[in-house]
Amino acid sequence: VAVAVIVALYDPAAAYTPPAATGIFGDVPLNYWAASWIEELAKEGVTSGCGNGNYCPEDSLTRAQMAV
Repeated sequence: VAVAVIVALYDPAAAYTPPAATGIFGDVPLNYWAASWIEELAKEGVTSGCGNGNYCPEDSLTRAQMAV
């Protein structure tokens, strides 16, 4: 989901790559495949994670949560 949202925010034809992850979420390791995309979502104000400094990247997402 993280990659799709960021690509939608930018020109899909552009080869956008977010900056390297810095570790803003405690449960997203820097080497996690979507870490830089997740942090870009946070920077853009699309997400603040699931609480307590975590993002919960393996949790399911409901349609209602995505609509917020």
